[in-house]
Amino acid sequence: MTPALSKYLSSGQFLSTFKCYAGSIWPRAAYITFRNYSKEEKSIYEQDEEGKKPRMAYGKPYPDWRTPWIERDGEWKTKLAIFNRKNPSPEIMNALQNLPKMDFKQVIDWWKSMKDVQELQNQKFLPERVITLGSNLAAVHFFTYRNCAVRLKGSKDWIVGSILDLHLPNTFTEGYHVEAVDCSNFHHNGIRYEGIENLNGLKFLKWLSLKNQKHIDVWCLDRIAGQNGETLEYLDISGCKLDIGCIFALARMYALKMLVITDPGIDNIELQAGISFLENERPELVIKLEAISQPEADNKIAPTR
Repeated sequence: MTPALSKYLSSGQFLSTFKCYAGSIWPRAAYITFRNYSKEEKSIYEQDEEGKKPRMAYGKPYPDWRTPWIERDGEWKTKLAIFNRKNPSPEIMNALQNLPKMDFKQVIDWWKSMKDVQELQNQKFLPERVITLGSNLAAVHFFTYRNCAVRLKGSKDWIVGSILDLHLPNTFTEGYHVEAVDCSNFHHNGIRYEGIENLNGLKFLKWLSLKNQKHIDVWCLDRIAGQNGETLEYLDISGCKLDIGCIFALARMYALKMLVITDPGIDNIELQAGISFLENERPELVIKLEAISQPEADNKIAPTR
């Protein structure tokens, strides 16, 4: 281990950062990840003050001989155990074991993996949010707070802005029927498979843009087809990663009238054949091919010597 790395690992900055990821607590972001929509949810301090509820098995009290030793009466238990709600994850234990021989590259890789975990957690579907706000208003909260734009049914104006500027209702309110969602500016690394589930329950959704979202693949399109395939009329997936499996997912969107994709090029014969098949099966569907952007085109050109 280098002296610089040893100094960084022993610093308070590293320890404070590592504590956010240790134990059972999910990574704490420097930005707002999600809101608490459930008023009944209690903190770990309130849960500890109320005491542990008796555990039941088949309607009878849990037998004492199956109770862990640390939870039995008379056993000593540190007050710091309140922060250890569950056993540490294998990733955390592996990081602690490799701490003495960790280098900068491993620290950077670990930090990137934690950011991915944080982003997945940030985009997860929250049932309590839907229970509190309803499917449509919950979708407005989710997408607008992540730099997306939302348009309601019967309106020409888009709801867009920062979390400080928007004053959205915190309880269920009539009149919020989402008709269009623009995710082309989805914050950070873009929308993922977990975030697509927040489109569920939008019975009036007709317009959706996922332009240049690098995480959109056949799994995401298949979920959209199952959730919104009966109402979605316009879909922009230009700049996304497409393969032949995406064609089968698009074919399940029976209400689709306009599809915008990136031109796969003459070299991708399989995808070209799939698009032709989709045009033959759905003659009412208009498919618009956009030219590939210059940076992507440069990446696809093999260097010559």
